Amino acid sequence: MISEKEMHKPRLPGELGFCLALLLFSLTAFYLSYRISGFSSWSSAGSLPLGASLVMCVSSLVIIFRELKKPVPELKLGKTLGQSFFEKVFPARHMIFIFVLIAYMFLLEPLGFITASFLYLVAASLVLGERRYVHMIVSNVVSLAVVYLVFQTAFSVVLPEGILERMFR
Repeated sequence: MISEKEMHKPRLPGELGFCLALLLFSLTAFYLSYRISGFSSWSSAGSLPLGASLVMCVSSLVIIFRELKKPVPELKLGKTLGQSFFEKVFPARHMIFIFVLIAYMFLLEPLGFITASFLYLVAASLVLGERRYVHMIVSNVVSLAVVYLVFQTAFSVVLPEGILERMFR
């Protein structure tokens, strides 16, 4: 149950919008679960997803009604609701990290697993605030070597070949 103190705390910018998106996702999951086997029986293939998505829908509605009782979000002077939302939910560091991750996805095939992953680990470490450069390089090389060996030997996964792999063939 929510405390009296929590009820008087204002909503965060974008909180109600997120709750509505959660409800939409829950309703979509409910619809897709229903399409598996409908309400045919308790032991049908769709009964567990249907039950779980129904719980998600009800929970979403409860959260939405609870959020509607809270005071509207407090905005900083000169900021819109949208600006406050993006400032709270998508700070610059997060956006840079997402950009680094997307760059990794695009560089994985042309550069290969080892090179792209090393560059990603270095960039991600820098974005997250690592400033011990020698420690960062050594730990990234060791981590990458372990991951590469495990995937290549234990799991026999074929990783994308790149510049380094072609040079040492």
